[in-house]
Amino acid sequence: MEGPRQHLDCLHFQTLWHACSFKRCCFFLVIFLLFIVLTLGIATILVIFLLKPQKPVFTFQTISLDWYNLDTYSGSFLLVSSVITLTLNAQNPNKFGLRYNSTRLGLYNEGLPIGVIRVPGFIQPAHSNNVSVPTRVLFECVNVSQIVDGASLHDGSRKDMIQMNILGDVRAQLLMHHMAFLKIKVCSASHFKFTKTKLYS
Repeated sequence: MEGPRQHLDCLHFQTLWHACSFKRCCFFLVIFLLFIVLTLGIATILVIFLLKPQKPVFTFQTISLDWYNLDTYSGSFLLVSSVITLTLNAQNPNKFGLRYNSTRLGLYNEGLPIGVIRVPGFIQPAHSNNVSVPTRVLFECVNVSQIVDGASLHDGSRKDMIQMNILGDVRAQLLMHHMAFLKIKVCSASHFKFTKTKLYS
């Protein structure tokens, strides 16, 4: 009788031991995750309050038309395909440098994709004002007549304006003393407008 009882007591003890071990592992895992979150939060607060990050500024420097092709469809639609090179001037007013990843941005009109903007990866040093960034804009069979007619349907003062949207994520890493730190998202979407007269100039 003592043998089976001892065996049951041993199994019961092993079950309790495994349950306690599992609870301890879960407890230490939660503590570890909370420590990581707290560390990242403190690092983020230090970056914000000590470095005081500002948005980098990009302005147009030069623009050139590398290639284009015009086609007409049914004598009424004008289709345009082209490759444009835009040189941007990047200004970084921050105390730290930025390393940008190569990016592909979508160019949209009224929710329809009309082109792709390719931005190469580049490094922007701290307090820099003259970093040139060559980008390429690719248009393939864009129905210009439809875009102009769509802009004409708007009422009021907007009927002579064409609105374009740029969608996509521009991501960068902070550089300090030639070391890369946190990844940040500089921009995810933007929009701009221009008059129809500029479209044909």
